[in-house]
Amino acid sequence: METLVSFGVPEEQAKMYLEMAGGNAEMAVNLFLSMQGDGGGGAGSSGSSKPDLGWKVPDWYTVIWPEMKNIPEAWLKQGFSFDEKFPLGIVQPKNGPCGVLAAVQAVLISQCRKKKEFSSQFKPSAQCLVDAVAAILRQSLKDKAEGTPAIVCTWKDGKVGNEVNEHKASSNKDLEKIIMDNIKDFQGPGGCVLIVYSAALTRGIEQIKKDVISEGGESGYSLTIKAHGHWLCTSELVSLLIRGKAGGNVGAYTQLGGAPHNWDMKLGVGLLTAQEFTNGTVVCDALKSPSSPVWLLHGGDHFTTLWSEDDLKDGKGETYQLYHWNGLPPGGPRLSKITVKASYGAAGPAPKKQQQTYFKPLPGEIESVIQAHPEDRKARPDKFKTWRWEVVLAVEDPSVKGAERPKNYPSEPIFEQGPPPTGPWRCRLCYANRFKTMHFKLNSAGTTKCEGPCGKDMKDCGWSIWMNFDSLPKSQQGVINRREAPKIKNILWTKWPGADITWEKDPDFQESPPSA
Repeated sequence: METLVSFGVPEEQAKMYLEMAGGNAEMAVNLFLSMQGDGGGGAGSSGSSKPDLGWKVPDWYTVIWPEMKNIPEAWLKQGFSFDEKFPLGIVQPKNGPCGVLAAVQAVLISQCRKKKEFSSQFKPSAQCLVDAVAAILRQSLKDKAEGTPAIVCTWKDGKVGNEVNEHKASSNKDLEKIIMDNIKDFQGPGGCVLIVYSAALTRGIEQIKKDVISEGGESGYSLTIKAHGHWLCTSELVSLLIRGKAGGNVGAYTQLGGAPHNWDMKLGVGLLTAQEFTNGTVVCDALKSPSSPVWLLHGGDHFTTLWSEDDLKDGKGETYQLYHWNGLPPGGPRLSKITVKASYGAAGPAPKKQQQTYFKPLPGEIESVIQAHPEDRKARPDKFKTWRWEVVLAVEDPSVKGAERPKNYPSEPIFEQGPPPTGPWRCRLCYANRFKTMHFKLNSAGTTKCEGPCGKDMKDCGWSIWMNFDSLPKSQQGVINRREAPKIKNILWTKWPGADITWEKDPDFQESPPSA
């Protein structure tokens, strides 16, 4: 709750978000942030007139940025300079350009893995950075006519954040020479902006607009968004950098129609995302299983990088040593060594046909796990399998839509509602409509009629019940396992389901798990 209060949330409201998230502080913060009305507009959102920013603003500016304002300091001070202690890591002082940094770092590592001397302590040279930037820009030329030049942007008159020079490179040799001649521009302040501009102009502004729409993005959508006071990377921007196309659908199926969908990847990197366990997005095969064991990890609000020094075999019982880099405080700068024991092997290819993942629960099945008992959580903070859990049972409700569970699927156990509670109680009906009414309060002890929006008698509206973890069906135990596990585990389980995942403890971070 202290984290929410630090965002300026009143204590009573913080308690509400914590309850909505089942007592999970990280989920509560994400829920709070997702409900704030600080979303960014797309291209053209600032109107037809251009404000005076003190320099000549290009027509394509709002294709990149979410509003017609000067670029934030988080981007203008960010270059591609590597950490002294962990030379493969790029330090990120402020939130914003993490997707760009992770993309460039992943491409660089994928290329450097081919060197005999590569290790977690490998120190990239300026040439390594040149090779990575050049590879990204060559990707952006895909689908272009032969001889179309790549565009390399540098700051005009050295004024970071203002106008840029556009250098045209018609051959690989010219491209690498231009980048090397201007490598300090990329290493120094604003370097991350330059690679975004270079990739966007090489791809072509009109083509980027088509890319965005082709995979479900909205017309006028920019490559960054404004959220919670920051300008953040979109999946379209990350896609532009690692596959040369600004399409944001990372899933294995098209957003309209559910046809099979995959990425054409040439740079050997992949991506694993929290979206797979938060909203069921099955990541496409090329991203989940890249040709090189290097991934961007997307935790929902931050991008980090994961890789292996060795090639990986996808067999059952294999053990992998991985390295995870997070350059952003407070979770970083940190290089974590992670061990994955994949007892069940790696996730296979996505099914050719999109699978139904939600089935309407039958009356008496557990519809939702609400929260852990606060006293149990406080008494035994890390032993969630010993806690009591508040759940609500499903009732017959025509307003709840969902397919029937196929006969060949295992059935879920049916539970009895049990005797009415004697203490404060939660209305089952009001809980089902909580996001419509924003009502989360318990009813007073001794009341037999709901004090909330429904106003029904207890026997008609129902109530939540408490169950021990061991009494819950395996499906709901799995929900709790994911809810209580560190985010890094949840993301890696999308690649290695059910794996035993551990990491070397780092005293500089109070022995906390790696932050994704």
